[in-house]
Amino acid sequence: MRAIQAYSKSSSFIVSFIFTTLLLIAVIFNTYVLTVASDDLLIRETEAAILADIGGFRSLYNAAGRPAVVRALENRVDNINNDFLYYLKNGQDEFIAGNLATWPGANTLPIKNGLLEIQVDLRPNQDNVSRRANKETAIAMIVEFGNKDTMLVARSVKDIEFALKLAQTSSYVLIVIVCIISILSIVVAYYVVSRINLMSDTADEIISTGNLSDRLYVESSWDDLSKLSLALNKMLDKIEQSVNSIQNVSDSIAHDLRTPLTRLKSHIEQIEHPEKHALIGECDNIMAIFNSLLRITDIETSAKRAGFADENLSAVAVDAIELYQPVMEEKEISLDVKISPNLRLHCDKNLIFQAFANVIDNAVKFTPQHGQISVSLTSQQDSESGQQQYCFSINDSGIGVNEAVIDKLTQRFYREDKSRTASGNGLGLALVAAIVSLHKGDISFSRTALEAESGLQCNLTLPA
Repeated sequence: MRAIQAYSKSSSFIVSFIFTTLLLIAVIFNTYVLTVASDDLLIRETEAAILADIGGFRSLYNAAGRPAVVRALENRVDNINNDFLYYLKNGQDEFIAGNLATWPGANTLPIKNGLLEIQVDLRPNQDNVSRRANKETAIAMIVEFGNKDTMLVARSVKDIEFALKLAQTSSYVLIVIVCIISILSIVVAYYVVSRINLMSDTADEIISTGNLSDRLYVESSWDDLSKLSLALNKMLDKIEQSVNSIQNVSDSIAHDLRTPLTRLKSHIEQIEHPEKHALIGECDNIMAIFNSLLRITDIETSAKRAGFADENLSAVAVDAIELYQPVMEEKEISLDVKISPNLRLHCDKNLIFQAFANVIDNAVKFTPQHGQISVSLTSQQDSESGQQQYCFSINDSGIGVNEAVIDKLTQRFYREDKSRTASGNGLGLALVAAIVSLHKGDISFSRTALEAESGLQCNLTLPA
């Protein structure tokens, strides 16, 4: 089962989406300020400075006349740090004072509130040439004094425009950086979700198949998820070693005891004793347990596929059902069979027959007199992968099992308390699980689908 079914529902995506949204809002606001508010701010600040300068000259003219204004203009012009530009003329349009060479002509553009945009033509002197270029843009305003004297007061916006362009460039750089961060956050979130899902899928496969030799994929060693995968792989190594050690011990015991047990059975057969047949039966039961253990281990560890061939799965199922029909008739069990014809599967015929026979044997064993059993073999499509698969399903009206222990039914030697009175060693379903796993299938249990007070449903799913 995937840890995160939808990328858009993951916490990584939500965090990256919120982070990206906030950054984009900041960029939009910053862009608005620079493209709209900055232009108005430039005009308002320049207008205020020009009006203040005009107010000072008007007061000076009214108080001391033209000569005082001329002296003040000469002092202003001599100051190389002054950004203001002046042109004072009389009623006959004759130049009186200032640092502008000409009165602005046809290139003058009105802005608002009496402000004008002019092209500056400075008077040729060494100070002005060293200070700035002869041609530049300025914002100006015209003021009239007494005696028909007129003065144009302008302020160069070259330095302010440079600062604005620098701010705009910084803003564009910021926008690019934010876009890169946003893209990287989404990419990182997608990477994290993909890696977590890959780890989850691998862990789920290990749990479902019991293949402890499988490991989590590690593509690097620098990121935290790869380090976590390495730690989990080390843990799986330890678990695999422990499980193999336990299995090897039990398998070794089973293998080593078969020979003395066979000799014991031979000695018992040679003596005459009233309990002779019971003792032989116990020996056969122990031998069956050892053989089942060794067979399960052989299937789980070697995963032999030499016996695989294209087989008629429907015929195998019918043979397994017919094997137990006499027992069902003896217990007067009602049998319902639904087998889809000619279902072909690449499999080991003998192992599949053993798996079908074991689950049918369990159903017959735990179904009481006059009970019900239904067996079906159908072809269906997997809802998740869309692949075709075969489902062998058996329902019974037997004693059933508690839902809390359903996951334990395929464990070796596990037997529920209420089933301990029946014959068996608790290895039948473990063998079935090993066979199904060898064929890349799945085994599952649930409450019976029959109309009965109790019972169990067992499903063997094999990919077609």
